[in-house]
Amino acid sequence: MEGLRKGDKITLLGFHDFLTPVVDYWKEEGFNVEIEYNYKIRDFNSKVYLIIDSPKDHIPWRILLEELRNVKGKTLFLNYPKTTKNHDHPIWRHKWDGIISFFWEEYLPKNIYLVKFPSYPVFKKNLEVSREKLGFPQDKKMVLVMGDYSFENVLFYLSDVKSLLDLYIVVLVSTYERKLKVEKFVAKNGLNVDSVILGGIWDDDLQIVGASEVVIMDGGDEVEPFEVYKFIGWGTPLIIKYKIFNNFLYNEAIKFDGKERTEIKGISKTDLSTGVLRFKNKEDLFYKIKLLFENENLRDIILGTSRAFAYAHSPELVGSQFLFIFRELLEPPQYRASKKAVRFQNNPLFKARPNLYLNINRKKIKWEKLVYNAGAIRINGTIYVLYRALGEDGVSRIGLWWSKDGYKEEGRLDYPIFGPKEEYEMPKKPELRRKWQKRTFGMIREVGGTEDPRITLIDDWLYMTYTAYGDVVQLAMAKIPLNTFLDGVKNFKSYEEWNNAWVRNGPIFKYLEDKDAVLYVVNERNKEFSNGKREEDDFVTIFPELLDKKVALIHRIPPDMQILYTDELKAKSIKVGRTFLMPSPNTWDSIKIGAGAPPLKTPFGWIHIYHGVGNWMGKRAYGLGVILTSLEDPEKILYRSSNPILQPEELYETTGWVPNVVFTCGVVPKSKDSYEVLGLDDELLIYYGGADEVMALAEIKVSDLIPEEILTKLAV
Repeated sequence: MEGLRKGDKITLLGFHDFLTPVVDYWKEEGFNVEIEYNYKIRDFNSKVYLIIDSPKDHIPWRILLEELRNVKGKTLFLNYPKTTKNHDHPIWRHKWDGIISFFWEEYLPKNIYLVKFPSYPVFKKNLEVSREKLGFPQDKKMVLVMGDYSFENVLFYLSDVKSLLDLYIVVLVSTYERKLKVEKFVAKNGLNVDSVILGGIWDDDLQIVGASEVVIMDGGDEVEPFEVYKFIGWGTPLIIKYKIFNNFLYNEAIKFDGKERTEIKGISKTDLSTGVLRFKNKEDLFYKIKLLFENENLRDIILGTSRAFAYAHSPELVGSQFLFIFRELLEPPQYRASKKAVRFQNNPLFKARPNLYLNINRKKIKWEKLVYNAGAIRINGTIYVLYRALGEDGVSRIGLWWSKDGYKEEGRLDYPIFGPKEEYEMPKKPELRRKWQKRTFGMIREVGGTEDPRITLIDDWLYMTYTAYGDVVQLAMAKIPLNTFLDGVKNFKSYEEWNNAWVRNGPIFKYLEDKDAVLYVVNERNKEFSNGKREEDDFVTIFPELLDKKVALIHRIPPDMQILYTDELKAKSIKVGRTFLMPSPNTWDSIKIGAGAPPLKTPFGWIHIYHGVGNWMGKRAYGLGVILTSLEDPEKILYRSSNPILQPEELYETTGWVPNVVFTCGVVPKSKDSYEVLGLDDELLIYYGGADEVMALAEIKVSDLIPEEILTKLAV
């Protein structure tokens, strides 16, 4: 069957409101979307049939499954969260081409695709304009209560504190019956509520939320995940009942478990990561509302992280996840095994030097406790390896090692060339994080700093993407003139001199928990260059000169990889980009994936060495894989190896700071500079971290990465 093309039909059998932004995105991309609300198949020639599970609608499974046997397209099942399906459920009688779920559920098979739960588009709020449209007072602190679920306790709470905070209380409902119920309850109990509004239409709800300063939601088990994801990017802080948070399995987006305290009493790292506050009782709700009104810094962080969370679940990102799955099933990339990379016989290549000191804030710090995850680039016949060094203070900085042949050390500086300097590169109160880590792990682990560098040469500048680990784990970028870098290797005398030579871009996506990015020039890309002036945007920040070039940026919002083109950022709707690659169900990289090194160019396409996480020999392990993408269409996967080219096997890979890890940020040609086009006989040097503790090296020929039959097909 041919792959998915614009104009092809996607049939949805069943529907939920939360899919509205995704369907709108598919239509904008040129696909013909047909929705059959009654699960009745009318057209048996669609390319894709997506069956939407529902806990409320009665689905005629027997008839539907019989009809699905006769369709020509691929059949997929979209699981609804928290609706258990036993082994004798009718859905297991059908041989699905794919099963998709928003969250992992115990009853689901292992070979499923995970996608993010979609948010509605982000809304740029103007409180004064929205209030004027709706006739709300401009001088009051307006609190909006979502009245479609439990509202009784919240209205009692708010009525008690209304005069103390000078609140204007509004209840929003979606049906006339619900409006009557709320009004009757308010009148019966003599509550001081200012307005009960009938909404239910997306644009009306948007304006009402936009007119509010806080949105409050109670409800427990009956609240749909959609309700939280719908409002999260609409520019108003959201406070929800504590139990709702757990029921929604928000853990899919949370790095921390909610127990790490921040410098603000009652606010956890989880609250800051998602931009959603939680309340347990009346006193807690009152405290959180008061905080949002009085603590401007907290309000800014909450609004920033909630907006970032919404972009990470945007229609573009989630819609492209579905399209990636559809395309992979309709036109599977070539899954054949590549050969394995060969380890350097004298691995580890180099280790930390535990007796090197830096003077930081008048303290002598051992800055090389561990070395790993290095970026690399070959310039004028010399390979420069920029490695991550974790110090005894828990701070990551970047050191420099170089070699002519790639194996033998020609030089290594005794001090870092890059490290935390700006506020986004360290937590505001690192001691709090150190204390929490000592209490939780019994030691100081990773407190903050600059991590996992990846290097690209563009127009005589070295651009470095890296992870800035401050209060939020953010993707950041810096650059240095090539001549300054080469001169610094010979003449710079200190960490400070090096650190000040870099020009910092700052976080690329403000407040978005994101990392593992590569940057590369895609001049052969066949899509027309996007001209025009970019609108002001405080979410995406990138060096201005890159907006006028054909440059691709691949990054990772877990568990997938996304791609965007810098010239496309002039288009208003482009934010975090589209799905580039997803984990493969039930394989070595089934849990999550991310970029490794910047890709290398060949006549056949771009070679990407990426990392994947999955279960291997009964253990969770990081391995390295390879894909080949088109020069003309860098998003098109031409080949993906069915096996990793490197997995943890040696002692220095299986035992260490983080066991069972091989992780690369730098792959270079052995005999050519990094910007040159490679042939089949060229060899690659893969610099990688072993168990997050040492630096190691492996090598492989280009011809060993891509099977001969794949190359033959590409040459036809």
